[in-house]
This record gives sequence, C-alpha cells and structure tokens, in this order.
Amino acid sequence: MVVYNIKSLLRKKSFIENKKLTYKDIELATGINSVQLSRLNSTPNYSIQGLHIEKLCRYFQCTPNDLISIYNEIEKYSPK
Repeated sequence: MVVYNIKSLLRKKSFIENKKLTYKDIELATGINSVQLSRLNSTPNYSIQGLHIEKLCRYFQCTPNDLISIYNEIEKYSPK
C-alpha cells in the first residue's frame, strides 16, 4: 500500500517557517489542486503524476522517500 506523507510534511514545514500552512498554500506554490492533495493524504494507493511528485518534493525540500511510504497490507492491521 502506498501512502503519501503530505500532512506530516506540511506540519513540519509549518513549524520550520513558524506559520500555519494549508493545502491552499501548496496549491498556490505548486499548481496541484487542493482537492487532489486532500485525496493524496486520505486515500491509500491514490495515483499521481511523476511531475506532481517532483513539485511536492521541491515544495517540501524532500526526497520521494520522505514523501512516499510503502506498507505491506498486513502491517496495516498488526498491533503496534
């Protein structure tokens, strides 16, 4: 299962810049629709273009490994 870490990266960037950032801020900076950003954050295995991955990595100043996490389906249900 592919999961995008947009919410956690947004919190981190907000903390570093000392201001509250939203999906709208990402949309203005990258051109990626805020509705699509919300879907990326809430829908596992949601598919996006490679260009959007690049734009998000540039916005958050991160690598694709920071943006994307991959989990086995079994890990989703295992107790922590």
